[in-house]
Amino acid sequence: MSPENLEKRRIQQLPVDWRKNHDAIINSTILTDIPEALNKWGCKRIVLVYSRGLDKGSEVVKDLRKKLGSLIVAEKAGVGSHSPYDDVIDIAHMLSHNDADCLISVGSSSYSDACKIARLMHSTLPADFGAEDMEKLVDQEKGVASGLKAPTVKLILVPTSLSASEWNQTSSATNAEKKKQHFGIQQGAADLILLDPEVASTSPRKLWLSSGVRAVDHCVETICNPEAHEEVNKHMEEALKTLLKGLKEYKEGEDNQSRAELLEGVSECQVGARQAMMGLLLWKIPMGASHAIGHQLGSVGGVMHGVTSCIMLSPVLRYMKDKQARSQEIVLKVFNETLGWKETEAADAVAKFVKFLGLPNRLSEVDIKDESQFQEIAEKTMTDVFGKSGLRLDSKEKVMEILNMAK
Repeated sequence: MSPENLEKRRIQQLPVDWRKNHDAIINSTILTDIPEALNKWGCKRIVLVYSRGLDKGSEVVKDLRKKLGSLIVAEKAGVGSHSPYDDVIDIAHMLSHNDADCLISVGSSSYSDACKIARLMHSTLPADFGAEDMEKLVDQEKGVASGLKAPTVKLILVPTSLSASEWNQTSSATNAEKKKQHFGIQQGAADLILLDPEVASTSPRKLWLSSGVRAVDHCVETICNPEAHEEVNKHMEEALKTLLKGLKEYKEGEDNQSRAELLEGVSECQVGARQAMMGLLLWKIPMGASHAIGHQLGSVGGVMHGVTSCIMLSPVLRYMKDKQARSQEIVLKVFNETLGWKETEAADAVAKFVKFLGLPNRLSEVDIKDESQFQEIAEKTMTDVFGKSGLRLDSKEKVMEILNMAK
């Protein structure tokens, strides 16, 4: 399939009443879709936040900058992994100091999260707020902010990874103590999400594939949650199939130097990543131990967002096997049927897929080796929003067992 044959579709981001007028365009072309949205909204003062790597490695940002011209009143190149508070504050101050009416993010989940939170801080806190003001909004035991006000600035997200945070009205940012805190209200959802396969295809291979495993993690942890029911699992199984197929097509398109196959894989992955969020966003089924530990693995150890799932999902499945036997059978069946495998354990299937993609799957591969790091990760996992999500991960010692399995 050639790029021009990818069908463009406009959909509501989520099939719920409170997401009306919050759309997404599948197989978007951002150079036409962004100007159309700005014209429709009457926006004339844009803050543009974008990936440094994307700017240096492609023409995407240059072309967008040229297209928008004088509408851009401020730019920010680069956001740290896991959305540090400093970057969130920087973006929010740009919105205030430039009287912006629209914020555009072109980048991975760290960019999406930083921009969603910055927009909320812009509407909630005084113009020159600082990190301490953000922390005052957060229930430190739960790691969740309250008292947030509806945003007053439009937001367009152009994701370049598959972590899929763009679909979630709640986002996380990392404070100075390297703790992830969560901020979100229903009105905080992006106004428009643009899934442009050409833009996403410029993403570094490791970022794309590892964030794809993150989306796989969304499916697997939803299926394995005790709260999941048949309707949820139906959605998650379909999402998991789509993601595994798309990631395989992407890798094979890259290996075979087939641009059309690679773009088809990108497009399928983007659709699958959205589907993978439905359990959490529609049925409020929380993620599990892989996400809870992964959040802190990222903030404490600086591990790339998606790579945390590459490392943690398999040992979490192995640790939880006895409690999740039926659910893990569902996961295993999808892997075997989609990929033509004959694995006997869900944990082994995940580990094999990560290896097939050429990604790290041990803590030692990402330089997490010190006992002090393990202790800090385990301690902070206990206050993560997903740390006790019905999976009996109720002690630091249990987290340490899983971390030791991932060495």
